[in-house]
Amino acid sequence: MARLKALPSIDIIRGFKGTIDFYLWRGLPCARKWPRRAPGRRTDAEIASSALFGIISSNYRLLAPLVLAAFQEAAKDQPRTARDLYISAVYGHLHEASMTDFLTLLTECRDFLDALQAILDALGSVATDDLLVQVQASALPAGAATLAEQQTQTTALQLIEDLRNALQSVATDRLIVRGEDQLISYAGALHDRYAGVPSGAGGHVQSTAVPAGQIWHVTNLSVVDNTTALTIVSFRLFSGGVEYIIHDYAAAIPATEPTSKPCDLWLDPTDRIRVWLVGSLAGDTCVLSTLGNIMTLET
Repeated sequence: MARLKALPSIDIIRGFKGTIDFYLWRGLPCARKWPRRAPGRRTDAEIASSALFGIISSNYRLLAPLVLAAFQEAAKDQPRTARDLYISAVYGHLHEASMTDFLTLLTECRDFLDALQAILDALGSVATDDLLVQVQASALPAGAATLAEQQTQTTALQLIEDLRNALQSVATDRLIVRGEDQLISYAGALHDRYAGVPSGAGGHVQSTAVPAGQIWHVTNLSVVDNTTALTIVSFRLFSGGVEYIIHDYAAAIPATEPTSKPCDLWLDPTDRIRVWLVGSLAGDTCVLSTLGNIMTLET
């Protein structure tokens, strides 16, 4: 055995597998010649130890996901693997358990089983599964079974019944509250794509109109002219016949190079995204992508 200042990397350890065994002894890094089992009959102690190690090692695959993740995280910055840490932890707990503690646990289990057997014997003595007891004092609070208490509970239950009938009278299981027409909910991902020609030389391309009953939350716009280089790309919102500038990008933009714009826009039904392509020619092949979330009004 040779003591080391530190264990080498896991790649070095694996490279010497079968020749040099690297391990920790009482927390100290050590190395030794790879152990070889001497030929001959194994002792009962060796067989028992080998069987225990096999059980511990095979149970590694039964670890819960969170426990396995903890061992993997602990093994990130050290040469030992997560399985090595698991086996060391199990053996560490086995060594920590003293014989005195083990005997105390066995004694407590024996006493518990004796008490349980006494209960089963008591039940069996009356040939029934009912446990006969003698009530010395009522467990109910004062007034719990009085007529006045029952009438109070009946009144509360009647109020609940009235509310249920009111909901059924409008043929719905939902409770209508003020502001319900101002709430929206997620309906799906928005992937709108226009592929075609601009409206003319230096013209525009535009997205699909927002359908009725939907609200579009646009988070990213991207446009590309695959035929002609551009000089200006102007992203705009087209709503109610009016264009609102979102962003103008002026630069020498080669053909096939996309121009993207992260954004945070909310579009009502019939609204569109319109992008002007200065420098484009009639008949160019262009693509406009509109990404985000499709929302619907709560009604």
